[in-house]
Amino acid sequence: MAEKQSQLNNAYYGPPIPPQDQSYRRRGCSLSCSHRLLKCLLKTTVSVIFIIFLAYIISFFILYPSSFKLQVTDAKLTKFNFTTNNNILQYKLDLNISLRNPNKMMTVYFDKIRASARYEGHRFDRENLTELGFKVDSKSTHFLNATFAGQQLIELDAHDISDFNEDKSAGVYSIELRFHLRIRIGIGFFITGKFKPKVKCELEVPLSSKGNSSTARFETPRCHTYHLIGRYNRSV
Repeated sequence: MAEKQSQLNNAYYGPPIPPQDQSYRRRGCSLSCSHRLLKCLLKTTVSVIFIIFLAYIISFFILYPSSFKLQVTDAKLTKFNFTTNNNILQYKLDLNISLRNPNKMMTVYFDKIRASARYEGHRFDRENLTELGFKVDSKSTHFLNATFAGQQLIELDAHDISDFNEDKSAGVYSIELRFHLRIRIGIGFFITGKFKPKVKCELEVPLSSKGNSSTARFETPRCHTYHLIGRYNRSV
């Protein structure tokens, strides 16, 4: 019986368990670490993008609406003739423009200003008012001069021609100006991204050419600013 017991104690129950592959364990750990690192990097990137977007929105709603005031302070119209047989408008319009920064802590960077002049909804000229960008410091005003001069083909219908004849009789012409701007706002070392506002001014400009008897004087109009974020409109 003792011999049988010894045989049982030394009995073979199955094949030996092979040792684990250490290289496999290392590969598994490496893949797991890479996955965690990639996940952490993705979360960090999303968080940074969200913070930048939030700062952009806050700067827009807090700073941008009162960032500047554009006004046409003076306008002189010395030529405005329309020939009905060939639909040619001849014109010369000189403008004085002011850009006021009313804020105490903010600098406004004007990277581009484009202006277009329209009559009865028809654009007859456009000008780039900023060859180089400039900035307007807090509580400061920058002045610009602009001249629209030349001739342009515009197609006025019967109603438009009737309005032109009325303006001609009165010696005062209704001219619309549209300004498309590209600006940035700075507070200290922080400068926002680019904003693309639009400004529209409705002018009533008396003709001051020789022989004109109109005694009307130009009155500074109230311009309306539309604060937009989007692609700069090159068709201004």
